[in-house]
Amino acid sequence: MIFTKYILKEIFRNQLIILTLLFLVCFCQKLIKMLSLVIDSGISIYLIFLCLGLNMPESGKLLIPFSVFLSVLVTFYRLHAHNEIIAMYSCAVDKYIFIRSIFFFSGIVATCTMINISWLSPYCSSYQSKLLYKIKENINLVILSEKKFQPLATKYLILFSDSIQGNKLKNVFLSKTNPDKDNSMFIIITSDQGSVCRNPDGSRLIILKKGTYYEIYNKCELCQDVLITDFSQYQMLINSTIKTFYEKNESVDHMFMHQLWRSNKSEMRAELHWRLTLLVSIFLMPMITTLLITVVSYNYLINLLVTVFLYIIFFIFHILLRSCVLLDNINPIVWMWVINSIYLSIVLLLNSWDTSYIKKLVLIMCYRYHIKT
Repeated sequence: MIFTKYILKEIFRNQLIILTLLFLVCFCQKLIKMLSLVIDSGISIYLIFLCLGLNMPESGKLLIPFSVFLSVLVTFYRLHAHNEIIAMYSCAVDKYIFIRSIFFFSGIVATCTMINISWLSPYCSSYQSKLLYKIKENINLVILSEKKFQPLATKYLILFSDSIQGNKLKNVFLSKTNPDKDNSMFIIITSDQGSVCRNPDGSRLIILKKGTYYEIYNKCELCQDVLITDFSQYQMLINSTIKTFYEKNESVDHMFMHQLWRSNKSEMRAELHWRLTLLVSIFLMPMITTLLITVVSYNYLINLLVTVFLYIIFFIFHILLRSCVLLDNINPIVWMWVINSIYLSIVLLLNSWDTSYIKKLVLIMCYRYHIKT
């Protein structure tokens, strides 16, 4: 019991340090990315940090299993470097002390992870999407520069204004190109004054008064198909709202576990098994690390590299399978559990390493190699 408490204490301490550092790196990266988008836009700092805070549970889906793996790796590296593993074995400590400690540690972390992937992360992701929608509403066309050609919603819509005061525009030049390459029509609008206003649904309008509308075909051949119209007022939608799209296209990241369980869609089912795989990895990868270091203890550096290699391969395959959910020639759910079964077999093999013929075979091969050299 004393050794179990000691091992758990070391692992939990390293887990806390590593997880804090990983979250700080992720938080700073997201903060820099968001600040580059909202700088000088008048967005509240509280809103920015709230949005970043809501992203942490989603980031924790991968960071928590990774921190569990690293904490076990670092802990047993320190125990190996200080010869504490050898000292424990000399005190008649069985390998199952290490296995029981890791299993207990993984169970606690898996419980927290289950809460995160089932309820906390989907709720925070959904709420974050709503905040991002509000932020995009605020930063879209907030800054207009005088005496400068600047794109509005897209590069096909260019605005120039000689004077800007609030949402009032004077001496406006507006150019609109048709993005369809098969159609060579483009529009030029000039106006003495105008304004920019927002609709209740989040879309924006530019309203021009007392101007001229030019509709030109065949590119710059002005002698052909040129329509000129004077107007007293002209309105143009410069960006549409994403609210309807957001409501009709809910992301799988926003769905709770019970919603994924009830769904029959392939994308939802793959997301469900991906989340379950994250839970499985919290048990499998630390156990492989522990057994490789404490049981297969021939060369610690090789064991370390093998452990890292197995971890990378595990998640690379699962991420690829998750991204290939829409392919017709592969069943990602089946292959996810095939990989999980393979790694479970590795755990069972390593557990029986010290009593199996494989160990004796490896020892004989190493001995013959040593004799030849």
